[in-house]
Amino acid sequence: MNCVTSLTASEIPVAEVSHSVLHPEFIAAEVARRYPIRGELTCFLLYRGMNDVYLVQDEETKYALRVWRKTYRDVDDVAYELDFLDYLRQQGFPASVGVPQHDGKLYFKVASPEGERAIALYDWAPGVKFGDRLSEETAFRIGAAMARMHLLGDSWAGKDHQFSTETAKDYNICMPALIDFVYDRPDDLRDYPVIAANLDKRLDELAASGKVPLGVCHRDFHPSNVHVAEDGGITLLDFDAAGEDFLMQDVQNFVWGNLFYGFDPKIGEAFEDGYQSVRPFTKEETENTELFLMAKALRLIAGMAHSSTAVGRGTLRFRNLDWLGDYVKTRARACGLL
Repeated sequence: MNCVTSLTASEIPVAEVSHSVLHPEFIAAEVARRYPIRGELTCFLLYRGMNDVYLVQDEETKYALRVWRKTYRDVDDVAYELDFLDYLRQQGFPASVGVPQHDGKLYFKVASPEGERAIALYDWAPGVKFGDRLSEETAFRIGAAMARMHLLGDSWAGKDHQFSTETAKDYNICMPALIDFVYDRPDDLRDYPVIAANLDKRLDELAASGKVPLGVCHRDFHPSNVHVAEDGGITLLDFDAAGEDFLMQDVQNFVWGNLFYGFDPKIGEAFEDGYQSVRPFTKEETENTELFLMAKALRLIAGMAHSSTAVGRGTLRFRNLDWLGDYVKTRARACGLL
């Protein structure tokens, strides 16, 4: 005879939630209440990823709305990105920027099962991803735009501001998760902590030299984070990781992304040429391109490992972990970090 035992309410465990999804109807109601929306509003979840993105549209305008995933960063750190984007808007720079609420604020917060999460509404970036409209001429213009963004970042920060390497080394926050992620890969367990520690030292040395400049950076710029319209107009987007970093790291992030997507290397070269048409590289920046390419791959692995509790391990564990690991270690050895 089977005996079924029912739990009382006090005995049912309360789940710990790593990543919840907000219902589009809730999003629509909050947007209608907070923003100058015109007419009927529609909203749907566009995709889940490192953050959740919704498409919001009223009778006249289309918007993108981001709900940040709860991470190691403080929820109000999003103000850095949004304030910088607002400055770029004032300077006429082509970026997808935050839309002010009725009270002028650029984001709001909601309580979720995993804690407070930030939400912001953005201008919709017209066109398609650069990868769907590839050309060397457009890559050149994108590179020039990034260089201009870096120069505007210096103005926004102020001439007396001292940039640091703290944010550039935030892969260290993710290293415990990375070690757990590669628990069954002895070589990775041995090598990644060594590479990270030696990279720390090298980045500090480069910063101290004063010849490899730091500044306000996008920090996750790749071919999918710029849209190209039919008339050729470009819009930079997804500044979620914005912060202080090496300017050359920003450049090589795009070059590395071009490689990862399998695009012609001439696209990356055109991007760098365009960048240098506005801000030429220093000799020391050029000498360290391989270092920054390696650092991009290490950051990606560490960041994905840290976020795996919310977005899963599948992508790296079953497709790219060998390729990425070989990429990182080959260049780490060449750079004297391993």
